[in-house]
Amino acid sequence: MAVITIGNYYAEWMPSGKSGEAGCGRIVLRSATHFTELYNLTGLHPDDFHQLLHLLQTEKPLYWDTDKYVLRTAHPQSHDAEPVGEQEARA
Repeated sequence: MAVITIGNYYAEWMPSGKSGEAGCGRIVLRSATHFTELYNLTGLHPDDFHQLLHLLQTEKPLYWDTDKYVLRTAHPQSHDAEPVGEQEARA
């Protein structure tokens, strides 16, 4: 399992071009240590896009799990190693 610390990101919203139809979002995550490592999240629904963007803006540090394709707020070897969103669901 590879866990990558996220250093920065690029977010882009692509309108559908049709009236009444939502577009989709794209987020590119970049490793904090290896700048050539990029991870793409594409075709994001508007709600998912806004939630991920808010998370990227407010939570530090964030980790990308390359095996499970999940964004994490805690390193998997720490005591609260849960994928983003699962801790809130249990509350």
